[in-house]
Formats: sequence, C-alpha cells, structure tokens
Amino acid sequence: MIRERLNIENPQEILDQIEDFIKRSVSRYHKDGCILGISGGLDSALTAYIAVRAVGKENVMGLFMPERDTSKATYADARMLAKILGIPFNEINIKPVVRKMGVYSLQPPAFYVPRGLQEKYVYNKNKKHSKENEPTFLRMLKGGDGDPELQKHMAYLNTKQRIRMTYIYYYAELNNLLVLGNLNKSEYMTGFYVKYGDSASDIQPLIPFYKTQIIQLSKSMMVPDSIINKSPAPDLMPGMNDEEILNISYDSLDVILAGLDMGVDDETMASEAGVDKSNIAYVKRLIELSEVLRRDIDSPNIDLVN
Repeated sequence: MIRERLNIENPQEILDQIEDFIKRSVSRYHKDGCILGISGGLDSALTAYIAVRAVGKENVMGLFMPERDTSKATYADARMLAKILGIPFNEINIKPVVRKMGVYSLQPPAFYVPRGLQEKYVYNKNKKHSKENEPTFLRMLKGGDGDPELQKHMAYLNTKQRIRMTYIYYYAELNNLLVLGNLNKSEYMTGFYVKYGDSASDIQPLIPFYKTQIIQLSKSMMVPDSIINKSPAPDLMPGMNDEEILNISYDSLDVILAGLDMGVDDETMASEAGVDKSNIAYVKRLIELSEVLRRDIDSPNIDLVN
C-alpha cells in the first residue's frame, strides 16, 4: 500500500513540472540563470540536469568545492557530470578557508594517514558517540546532547557546508543567478542537512520527493548509473555513508515517512518497511527533534501596537 504511493507512475510528467517551476522561479526572482553546488552526488546531479533543461546549459553555473576530506570518487563524478551537461567545471578548493577557521584542528591530524585508516577512525568515532537507542545523528539533533566532543564533531562537519553556501551566494550575486538547493524530502523530514548550509537556497526543487523517488526520477532523466548506484554520502569526513549515519536504510525510511504522511498505523508501516516498531519510534523522534530546523526564523510573540 505505502510502496505503491512511493512509485512515480509518470516520471517525465513530474520532471516537466520541476523544470517549469525552475523556469518560473528564475523569472519571478528576476535572475539571469541558476547556480548550484555540484557534489558528485545524485541529488545535485538531478537538479543540474533539470536546470539545464529549464534554462539552457549556458545559463547554469555549477560550483564544485572540495576540501581535505573530499574523496577522489567525488572529484571524478563531479567532473563527469559537468562534461555530460556541457556546463563549466568551476572548482573552488575551500581547504584554506576551512583550515584558517581552525576547523581541521577539531579532529586529529590526517597528514600522511592512509584513507582506509581515516575511514576506520571516523567509523569508530561515530560508534563511540552513539548511545543505546540514540545513534550519533539523533544526539546531534539534540545539539550534541551536552557532549563537548560531539559538539566539536558537529562544528567540524557543519562549518564546511556553510562555507560552501557562502561561496555559492557570492557567485550568485556577482552573476545574478538563482540559487538551487538539492534537499530531498527524506533529508528534510529527518533533519539530515545543515541549517544555513545545504538548506540555504532560493528554491528547493526536490523537497517534495523522497530519496527513493529521486532515484526513479534520475533514471528517467538518464543520470549516469555510476552516480545513481553509488552509496549516497555527505563526504564531509572519510567513509560513513548516509544510511550509516541515519542508522536506517532509505528504502525503509521512505516507507515509514510516507506511511506517517498517509496516517498508516505503526504495525502496517513496520511490516512494509521490513523493520520493527522501535524503528518507527526512532523516525518519529528524528522528525520531532528536527522540527526546529524546518522553521525559517523564530521570534518572540510581542504585540507593541496594543
């Protein structure tokens, strides 16, 4: 029942609607084109494909912003995407800014340490920060849960995303371009993004769609299989893909999120998602804790007129 709702029957029709939304937004914001961060991942790839179709490749700017921890595979996929779409490969290495801010000093030095050992360290660190029934990611949504080491971890990750978005807006304003975000609904509803980092944008074309639906749309758009099939990862530290961080697969997560949206009972959701009810409770907790991220601005309710 839920999986049927997740299936997109006419992906080309949906893609046309997203394309039209981008085109209308460029006009409404009085912009000359679009700009987005190219990460080598699926979401930004799909957004870039649709943007090129909406306003033409000559009016789309993609920024690739690697740093010390960026994997070689990310470089390759980002370059391939730019070449296929015919857009310039604009590379800005943010490592000097990240280092200048002292971000790298928040974690042990990585000089001359093989990538494999770095990935093992990150995996063990994530495991160390996890508590019973509270994975590291959930504790991060609680502001680090009073753990100074976890707060350092958050600052290490999140600052990189905010630096990248600063560069995107800098070039957007220099060239009068609309900033496109790449968030999907699975990330948005669980808080799997950085406020004022990858959530900052003029529009978010993919937010109506769960990650599994992004895959469906990407296949219809003919995004390269190498990008569609690779494990999604934030690439902010060596190793650790999305599903390891979220502590649940996107396949199960999307069934639960869609089930909650449909008002389906927990037992049915657990059965369709292939999980037990504790996973349903976990996802509900993620939604609850991340609610503050989905508010643009909080302000006091003060009436000075009366």
